[in-house]
Amino acid sequence: MESHQGSTSFLVPITQEVTHTPTNQKKQTNAAVTYLLSLHSKLSRKKMGYYLQKVAQILTGQNNILYCSWGDLRRHHIQAIMNILIEGHRSPSTMNTYLSALKGVAHEAWMLEQMSMEHYQHIKQIKGVRGERITKGRALNPSEIEQIFHACDLDKSCRGVRDSAIFAVLIGCGLRRNELVNLNLNNISWEDQSIRLIGKGNKERIAFMPQSTVKRLEHWVSQVRGDHAGPLFTRIRRYDDMQETRMTDQAIYSILRSRSQAAQITDFSPHDLRRTYANQLLDHGVDIMTVKDMMGHNSITTTQRYIRIKDDKMKRASALLNF
Repeated sequence: MESHQGSTSFLVPITQEVTHTPTNQKKQTNAAVTYLLSLHSKLSRKKMGYYLQKVAQILTGQNNILYCSWGDLRRHHIQAIMNILIEGHRSPSTMNTYLSALKGVAHEAWMLEQMSMEHYQHIKQIKGVRGERITKGRALNPSEIEQIFHACDLDKSCRGVRDSAIFAVLIGCGLRRNELVNLNLNNISWEDQSIRLIGKGNKERIAFMPQSTVKRLEHWVSQVRGDHAGPLFTRIRRYDDMQETRMTDQAIYSILRSRSQAAQITDFSPHDLRRTYANQLLDHGVDIMTVKDMMGHNSITTTQRYIRIKDDKMKRASALLNF
């Protein structure tokens, strides 16, 4: 079992209450598995599965959700886990995600008649953690954007054309990386210069393309990919060997890393390009409510985490002070 030092040692006796062997798993449905299956997004299942594996490691010493008898979870177990996360200096949003996953598992355990209504209600009433942290990441400046496209244009291979189109869609439309890789050619309307896509939370939205995005995307389709049905962005092997298989989320990370090195700029993530998209819109006078809709956010609070306007205003205000 994983060792937890200090005040977390009180977890040792209570972990025995929720531990069992895989043999016991055959006797009943695993509530954590059922919970993960209830999530509609592949990314959500991956994220929540990761957190539940960490919880299973704490409770059983095994990094496997099948080793945990989730129906035996109680309020004090979850409170103890939250204390471990506090001592580990986890952010409030991360801790609340853990809590959301555990509440979801408790609900499934109750539905499977592995937990009483009373115990489920006790867990359900646990309040989330208040607080926030400064958002990580950055928005690229216009010079960096220019350097990225220049690096792609210098690459005369099929990858150069494809990667240029990928950057154009990410920066010009603000798509999430999984939204990008799930695009098919028939998601594109050349007449309306728009992309119809299914975003987070299974919500459909339309992203309109600026002319620069249309130009680079048309070049990719007409000169390299072709107009046949299938994934919009596909894998390309060595020697410009075009594949029909869809790209992965991880492939987008690899492209961004290699192109940032070629452009000799600081590394950035796919989400940084989404942040760049939001800040560009605001810099051009688009109101934040419209930006919220264009990014597919439910809440304006989420959109506000992407923007740097508040920091810029504080920086300019601070510069007024002169000693």
